[in-house]
Amino acid sequence: MSMPKIIYVLKNEVMPGLVKIGLTTDSVESRIASLSTATGVPLPFECHFAAEIPDGVNLEKLEKTLHQLFAERRINPKREFFKVEPEKIVLALSIGGFKEVTPGKTNIDPVEVEAMEKLKEQRRARINLSPLGIEPGAELVLSRDEDVKAFVVPNNKVSYKGEVMSLSAAALKALQEMGYKSTTVSGSGYWMFDGELLDERRVRLEAQQFENQP
Repeated sequence: MSMPKIIYVLKNEVMPGLVKIGLTTDSVESRIASLSTATGVPLPFECHFAAEIPDGVNLEKLEKTLHQLFAERRINPKREFFKVEPEKIVLALSIGGFKEVTPGKTNIDPVEVEAMEKLKEQRRARINLSPLGIEPGAELVLSRDEDVKAFVVPNNKVSYKGEVMSLSAAALKALQEMGYKSTTVSGSGYWMFDGELLDERRVRLEAQQFENQP
């Protein structure tokens, strides 16, 4: 039986904005456990996305290609961490064939899961569409399929298939309908406006505002 060949995208709530792109021929759960046992890591890593690569594809070459593609966003040439939205990496992987093998959180301590969810909720609350120039009536598209759309409504919510809900709830519903294994998501990392992820738009506009300060 051949060993699995897996490319993974990991993130950590105490390292906002950073992702780790790596490979393994073991399970993603084992790789996460290995990385998360370091005493310098307050919370365990989470798998944003993992893909089992088909036979015939060189895993090391694919990893190297991804590292080169996002080289300008690499924090340290000796480390596999990149300052990039994780969905950008998923989109790059989607060019080729893959089988999603993203694991859940079944092996994570419930106390740590609660701590991670609290941090996520704090960050989700920061997204406000109006200051981003996105007003009611605006159309948002899903990063993984731009034919999937939601429409902005008042109170910082969206209408998805006629149902009013939060950005995160709409993204999660859309992803699960597409067959992805996601169980919790931050909507601003998946919905796009004018070809730009909402998280990216927020960071860009905040940086512009800072630069324009006297």
